[in-house]
Amino acid sequence: MKKAASLLPVLFATGLAGSGMAATCPPERADAIQVGAQRFQVEVAATDAERQRGLSGRPRPATDRGMWFVMPGPGLYGFWMRDMAFAIDLIWIDPNRTVLDSVRLEPCLSYACPVSTPPAPAAYVLEVNAGQFAGRPGDPVTWTCPSP
Repeated sequence: MKKAASLLPVLFATGLAGSGMAATCPPERADAIQVGAQRFQVEVAATDAERQRGLSGRPRPATDRGMWFVMPGPGLYGFWMRDMAFAIDLIWIDPNRTVLDSVRLEPCLSYACPVSTPPAPAAYVLEVNAGQFAGRPGDPVTWTCPSP
């Protein structure tokens, strides 16, 4: 089974506490993510199966497109790049919708791939093509949803 940029639950904390912000639509319905001045069209990974599959077995996304991971709650979720065909920028986002950190991840073809975890509990993760993310920690994150 291929798993790339897969979710490995390293630590799980329950509940989306303390956001203090009202979203215009639920994050699992998002079709676009705005990080600072950048906007990415996204596919959502909100179920366990979708998060485990991630972008594995897929071609490189088009420019300004990516995958939006909605976690079950804030946690120190690990990601790896086993069987991925291209590098990505992975952006960890906290429950208050700000960037925690980002990292460039390279494909891994071995069985023992390194696991990357956020510096603090993340509630969301955005994956885009390597080199596309120009943001930094503290940048605000918002999303939009398709019209009903």
